[in-house]
Amino acid sequence: MKKIYILLFAVLVLATGCSSNNNNSGQSGEIWDFREGFVVTKEDGRILMVRDKVANLEVPLSEMLEEAQPNAIWLSVDKTDYDAILVGDQVSIKIPNGTVDLSYPARATADVTKK
Repeated sequence: MKKIYILLFAVLVLATGCSSNNNNSGQSGEIWDFREGFVVTKEDGRILMVRDKVANLEVPLSEMLEEAQPNAIWLSVDKTDYDAILVGDQVSIKIPNGTVDLSYPARATADVTKK
């Protein structure tokens, strides 16, 4: 019986030590809900939105994505929204069907409103 308790204790210690605290949060520690963010680039009828404002929009996109990880999403938008939104704008979005592909960056189709 003593061996079972030792084994259970060892499993508990290993499980606790191997657990991860990766909760898809950004710098603020909260999970991003994709409702608001900042446009960092536009291409082919879609915009790339990140959670936090980017200080220098002239850096390569790969650096922006590395800095924003995991808080970035490509949004396919209609032509009117695409033309109205500029790089650097703060925007609010609605994802009509609620479907978000959680790759990195995430992807969705959305309606965008400039804030």
